[in-house]
Amino acid sequence: MSSNAFFIVDLRREWKGQPYITFWRPRNANYAWPLSWAGRYTRDEVENGGGYYARREGRSLIRFAVPCAAAEKVAVDPDYGMIDGDAGPVVRNTLENRRFLRRHAINAANAVDDRL
Repeated sequence: MSSNAFFIVDLRREWKGQPYITFWRPRNANYAWPLSWAGRYTRDEVENGGGYYARREGRSLIRFAVPCAAAEKVAVDPDYGMIDGDAGPVVRNTLENRRFLRRHAINAANAVDDRL
């Protein structure tokens, strides 16, 4: 799955219980569940960002870029009333979806351990 636009996925441990996967908003400013609110980053931004866009916690990849098309493939409409204006689509925070997104990560080799 190739693309010229990428979402930054953030799977930090403290958000594991959230109903949807968190994505970065545009210009590295805050977080969002709806893909319609998420930033679309270029390949150059992601590849030149090094560890900023790729983090590990132990062996787990917790921050990484995926082609927008990969996230959109597993996106669904949000549950009614969960998000302002019922904005979407969103990616449900399931083990299957987390694994799918990690398999499509483009900058995993740049990931550094957050605990260092």
